[in-house]
Amino acid sequence: MLIDMHCHSRFTRGCDLDPKLLIKRAPGLGLDGICFTEVNAIDGAAELHALGKGAPVRVFVGMELTTDRGHYLCFFPDPEAVPDPVQMWGSNHERPWPVRETLEAVRKLGGVVAAAHPYDRDTPPAAGDFIYGLKGMLAAVESYNARRKVHANNLAADAAEALHLPSIAGSDTRNDVAELGKAATAFKAPIENERDLCAALAAGQYWPVIFGGIPQGLSSSTGGPPAQKREGGGRAAHRPRNRRR
Repeated sequence: MLIDMHCHSRFTRGCDLDPKLLIKRAPGLGLDGICFTEVNAIDGAAELHALGKGAPVRVFVGMELTTDRGHYLCFFPDPEAVPDPVQMWGSNHERPWPVRETLEAVRKLGGVVAAAHPYDRDTPPAAGDFIYGLKGMLAAVESYNARRKVHANNLAADAAEALHLPSIAGSDTRNDVAELGKAATAFKAPIENERDLCAALAAGQYWPVIFGGIPQGLSSSTGGPPAQKREGGGRAAHRPRNRRR
């Protein structure tokens, strides 16, 4: 099952994309599901789930959480029951949310966490090597983000390998519906809902998939197989190797 694990819509501040357009476009790209990970917000979960009813693809809801030491993709078994971050920790305008406190709260809510584009210094604050100190709190590392530079993605893939953590991938769509599906995550088993998604993420049975041209040097740094063809899409795909923890 192929899911774009990192998408934004109008529920993210500064993003004007209509989520209905992403849901409509996804099947033509060969996606089986898309996950909306709005920045520091999860209060749109009920509306997003409603849009997904009867849709030709599965619609999942997570959240991209901004902390004082990087960004983190958070996934919950029941996102509609999760309080909005401001309700849990107050405003982060003057003081960024502390990473360990927030990730521990996510885990207590049954959430699963993946480090998002940890080496992207163009989107501060970048986690960088700080994620090495979060082992035990992370289920995965986003080793390929379609909006980030090759070097940043390669460093993330190297970190995942060193930490013996699985890798995920996503498009990080936020400016244009055409960004959707440039990267995704292939799951071994079918995913019906967020509870299944969290269980699969914790189990490590998934692989990052890159569509389009393979970034130079990525194959050598991840030890992945050569390019493959996407069924139905005809675009080249690269699937770096995941390790079980």
